[in-house]
Amino acid sequence: MNKKWKISGLKYSKKLKSISDKILSQRINFLIEVINRYLKKRDIENLHDVRIALRRVRYNLELFFVCYDESTFSKFYKKIEKLQDLSGEVRDLDVLLLNLDKLNSEGIEIQESLKNKIQENRIKLENSLIELLNNFKKGKTLKQFLNEIKLEGGENEN
Repeated sequence: MNKKWKISGLKYSKKLKSISDKILSQRINFLIEVINRYLKKRDIENLHDVRIALRRVRYNLELFFVCYDESTFSKFYKKIEKLQDLSGEVRDLDVLLLNLDKLNSEGIEIQESLKNKIQENRIKLENSLIELLNNFKKGKTLKQFLNEIKLEGGENEN
């Protein structure tokens, strides 16, 4: 287990597992909801919501890692981490483009070729993110983790 997550005195118990299952089920259900919203309407706000939901799942996972099978937990955590990183890269380019537009509106000339290159890169990253999000929702890693928290994968399908 990852030593950075080790909390002195925290040990597995049925009560802790029950609490973590409730928290993670809510966080994961909300994540699936915002992923579906983003996939239907890919805009800056929905991408931001996906990033927030991923962050909440990830950080709650870190708190409760002691409650789960290490292999299943690790696979799920790595998927969440990868999605969080990639969604962050897309979001960073959104913010960069907004800042360039702001500079441009303030009279600072920004080359259109630079903005176009950033936009092309953003589209490639977003396409990768969309593919990963779809694979995540349908994948066995999510289903296995949902089984760990006593949920059926079908509950999260919309």
